[in-house]
Amino acid sequence: MTTPNQPPPSQTQRRLHARLDLRMSAEIRTARSVFTATTRDLSEGGAGLASERPLEEGEEVALGLFLVLDDVETDTPPLWVKARVAWIGETDDGHHTAGVRFEVITPEQQAWLRQVLGELGGGAPARA
Repeated sequence: MTTPNQPPPSQTQRRLHARLDLRMSAEIRTARSVFTATTRDLSEGGAGLASERPLEEGEEVALGLFLVLDDVETDTPPLWVKARVAWIGETDDGHHTAGVRFEVITPEQQAWLRQVLGELGGGAPARA
């Protein structure tokens, strides 16, 4: 069982982008369902997610990220990206965790991520 705050060590070693501990609303669309989740962390290359439903390792998903300030979604349009589940886990309280790697990302999507990471991160994120 993985801990709720850390991906498996093999994934940490392969990470190319610094991750920022950042909570955002997320919508996950798989081939079989659509459900909500929360980001645990975010980078230009992927995100850590927490949800009540499990994902499958290797599964392709469409991930929508929604900016939330003071518990209210902002007027900023969400970012939708295609991602692949790199790892999965479960917390002691039965919630599911997963790390997703963004697979298809345009320059505009990358700019959205950089802006969010810069504004909400309050500086440069630390490498994990």
